[in-house]
Amino acid sequence: MIDELRLFQAVGRKIRQLRESQTGGRARLTQSELAKMVGLERTSITNIERGNQKVPLHVLYRLCEALKVPIGDVMPQMAHVQSAATTAAPLEEFSFASETVETTPLVKQAVLEVLNRSS
Repeated sequence: MIDELRLFQAVGRKIRQLRESQTGGRARLTQSELAKMVGLERTSITNIERGNQKVPLHVLYRLCEALKVPIGDVMPQMAHVQSAATTAAPLEEFSFASETVETTPLVKQAVLEVLNRSS
């Protein structure tokens, strides 16, 4: 599963890196210069580079065109943006008063410990 925050942070870091570098016969660009080239506000470029703003696909294409790079150059490898794998504990039935709920063994144990302390 893709972690959107990691994805947009990785894309933003790459955009900043490309903007600040002198490659492909292109001079370094300021955030204001890049913003003007793609029709955005400078603050939008700041937020994109920080990963605080989602980048619509059409804007990503305009950014890549201004930076003179293929879109693949700003896309991170899948392994860098995947969520940490988490495994959920199996649920167990737990009766409490007249209610039966499903919960994890850890929660069940914690509730039982609290109930045993108060009796």
